[in-house]
Amino acid sequence: MSDSDTVDEAIEHVRDAVDEAAEEAEEMTEEARSEVDEAIDSLEERIERLRD
Repeated sequence: MSDSDTVDEAIEHVRDAVDEAAEEAEEMTEEARSEVDEAIDSLEERIERLRD
């Protein structure tokens, strides 16, 4: 295995790790957005009950 192959493998490993981290961040963002939406819905329901 040449040094060039080793460098190529290392670059590919870094690329894969960055892609995986980006995917995880996107999933966390979607989860956080969902939790905020649920909190807003809950607040809206409470307000409606207080109005009645």
